[in-house]
Amino acid sequence: MRSLILLTTLSAALACGSADSGTASGSETSTATTPGDSQTASTQPTSTGGGPTAPECQEDADCALFNDCCRCTAAPKSAQFPECDATCLQSTCDALGLTDVQVACISGRCEFAKVTCSDGPVTCDEAMPQCAEGTVNSVADNCWGPCVDPRYCEGGPCTADSCGDGWTCVDHQSGASNCVPVPFECGDTPTCACLEPYLDEFCGGSCSDAGGGVLCEDGG
Repeated sequence: MRSLILLTTLSAALACGSADSGTASGSETSTATTPGDSQTASTQPTSTGGGPTAPECQEDADCALFNDCCRCTAAPKSAQFPECDATCLQSTCDALGLTDVQVACISGRCEFAKVTCSDGPVTCDEAMPQCAEGTVNSVADNCWGPCVDPRYCEGGPCTADSCGDGWTCVDHQSGASNCVPVPFECGDTPTCACLEPYLDEFCGGSCSDAGGGVLCEDGG
């Protein structure tokens, strides 16, 4: 995760010059943020720590991709960012290898959508992208998708400290594991109680708190 943050900063610095502004969705709007960074300028009520304390979305359609010279991030469609005073040869998402990345509402947060992570094989006539350190290849429609942070991979796996800030690794009785965004309502401590409204997104069974983490009791 740290390497991806450094890559974002470097890519934005290389891509940007001076003077550009944006709006939302696809290739628009502005404040340099890290890919997948859920810190958005939404209208959510804030806690004393300054972060949202309530869901920022109910469905995928509530979210948009904000992609310009300053940022590549998922956020509510209503989010407002400072003007991006930069020019660039390519957008931040493109510079990061995140072309065609999609957004989704996960755990009440606007995030990059989960993807199938794989090194192939694929049936399309395209060379496999050389993903930056800290990111992995994805596959969509039998061809290469964007290079993504491993936390966006469907089915994981993950460890307690591999998902990054604002995310948690959920273990399954089957032995699988996957990264899940921590709902804003949970603060810094994910528990089954605060995850309950979103449980069907990542767990087909019941949930139990175990060892400072979360266990999905889905058999196996």
